[in-house]
Amino acid sequence: MKVSILGGAFAALLTVSTVANSQTWSPEQTGVWNFISSAWDRHADADTWHELVDPSGYGWNTDYPVPTNHTTMRRRAGVFGPEGKVLFHRVDPLAIAVSGDTAIAYYFANVVETDHAGKRKTMTERCADTLIRRSGQWRFLGWLCETKTND
Repeated sequence: MKVSILGGAFAALLTVSTVANSQTWSPEQTGVWNFISSAWDRHADADTWHELVDPSGYGWNTDYPVPTNHTTMRRRAGVFGPEGKVLFHRVDPLAIAVSGDTAIAYYFANVVETDHAGKRKTMTERCADTLIRRSGQWRFLGWLCETKTND
């Protein structure tokens, strides 16, 4: 009986804590986050991110010191394709701002993948995505995903 009461009290505390920490988003912010999270679901493993990048967009990550544009992303994917396999990914939003047809989203991404040699690696990335709405659809205009290290 004592265990049941303590378990119930812990569950209630956890529920209150979760509700207290959750954000309330506008429909626009929710739409932006739905686009980003579904983009990760559909494109993270296939290396087809270029399909969602605006033709005038650029992105940056810690793998290369120069921003990459839509054309280079598409050309690279056509030559190399996916270089590994994403085994798991999780994206957690931090902040989203929307102004008209432009939005910026800050979030963390946790990715577990095998590389081209089959070696498993886990990465935590800090991301900032700038999006633009074209013909009613969100597209990536700019992004920066920086792989966090323990250094």
